[in-house]
Amino acid sequence: MARPFVFPDPNDRSPNEPSVIVSSAQVLGLYNQDSGDASKMVRVTGKVQEWIEQKAKENCWDEIQFAGNQCVLKVKLAMRKLPSSEDAE
Repeated sequence: MARPFVFPDPNDRSPNEPSVIVSSAQVLGLYNQDSGDASKMVRVTGKVQEWIEQKAKENCWDEIQFAGNQCVLKVKLAMRKLPSSEDAE
């Protein structure tokens, strides 16, 4: 049996990598696994995109964009200013 698809977690992001690309296979896998739709989708359609966008918002992603059949999820992270060597003087 195949491993279930897991929706990306925004808490796994860092200031150096605040976004993640969800491949079209992952998008379709998530939709087909969790949407409750009886028909299995084979293409990333508007219906699939809307469902992914709603799930991403429920999972606290700040920005959701589709680039072709892939989905880019972004989270806004607070950047901390590190003290410079000049501040130590």
